[in-house]
Amino acid sequence: MSATDVGTKPDALICHFCKLGRRALGKRLPNGWKREAGVACCKSCWSRLYLLRSVTLPVSCALDCTWDELRRLLFEMWAATTQASNWMLTELYSRDVRRDGQPKMPRMPKVYLYPEARERFPNLPPKTVAAIEQKVTKAYRAARYRTIWTCAASLPTFRYAVPFPVDNQSWTIAEEGRAPVINVRIGDQRVRLRLKNGIRYHRQLEAIGKIIRGQGMRGELSLSRRDADVMCSFVAWLPRPVFQDKRTGILTVRTSSDTMIVAFNTKDERLWTYNGDQLRRWQAEHSRQVQRWAEDTKAENRPVPPFAERRAEAARKYRNRMTTACHTIASLIVNYAVRRKFAGVHYDDSIHAYCKDFPWFDLKSKLIQKCDAVGLSFEDTSRTSMGSRQGTLVSGELGVTCATG
Repeated sequence: MSATDVGTKPDALICHFCKLGRRALGKRLPNGWKREAGVACCKSCWSRLYLLRSVTLPVSCALDCTWDELRRLLFEMWAATTQASNWMLTELYSRDVRRDGQPKMPRMPKVYLYPEARERFPNLPPKTVAAIEQKVTKAYRAARYRTIWTCAASLPTFRYAVPFPVDNQSWTIAEEGRAPVINVRIGDQRVRLRLKNGIRYHRQLEAIGKIIRGQGMRGELSLSRRDADVMCSFVAWLPRPVFQDKRTGILTVRTSSDTMIVAFNTKDERLWTYNGDQLRRWQAEHSRQVQRWAEDTKAENRPVPPFAERRAEAARKYRNRMTTACHTIASLIVNYAVRRKFAGVHYDDSIHAYCKDFPWFDLKSKLIQKCDAVGLSFEDTSRTSMGSRQGTLVSGELGVTCATG
């Protein structure tokens, strides 16, 4: 709807940038719209101006209480969030429809669990309960078909410790002594948490600096546990960088059977290669060790074998290695395309023979995000096993559409 169509209506809502008109919904904005400095911005204009990024830093210390008091407070919150998540999931399942000769699965009935959850878990803040309900409902919708219709999977469960969410109005961030300090409400009290800093976290600190200077908008924060550390994670809308250099041409990136990544120009000339021999070595070592642990898991060692902790630690280390590898490879590809002034990237990962168990989808997702961050177009030219082109990839959070052939 254009601005002229709704401009004469008293309840009209006009985008400040593109002048797109929408019907106002009272105090609420339409889906995807944002409000900045008192003006409304539509979803398309907002995605052109800002990037949605997640920032995660470990907590260094608590300034208003001791570590024991902080852990006691967080353990109470994590126990409540875990119980609330599993209770909501069970209630959604019990109040859902059952298959009884219907030709198609009916729509999920509307279930409003907030009032009951507030009575059952009074120690959780109201907005925390609302955030948990939204996340649990989304998780249940994803598993609903396989759970209640085909019975191919059991009802998922949440394990301790489910992160404790905090809405964007219940926390602030500032710099004290060259270190970021979070002022957050945990339960019914406010706590100041100092986050770790240093050259290791330069990317996170750069994003935090933009938020402190008012250049970005903070979103939801969550406090979680990673081994013995308390992790502070939050999402933020950061200004999209502006690039003045002229870019032309397309960088074609493909996977190969004898190397990880190969890049070509428009003339099909080989420009850049990434072998990644360490990835095959890590994969072989991890698969061999997991197989040996599986062979040693006899009935006499159950229910908990003596090497359970070492196996869990090895799995965590392998996952972290693969996540870091995806970030590294995607950054190398994007940085090379920027340095050579390419305008876009065509990506084809049809061949997985070099490293079969590598998380290729994770690599593609991170490549889409990093291309969007520097203004590069991204096109997925991979072919499916049936020989047809893959569908259009859409990044809902970033508003990026990746067209296919």
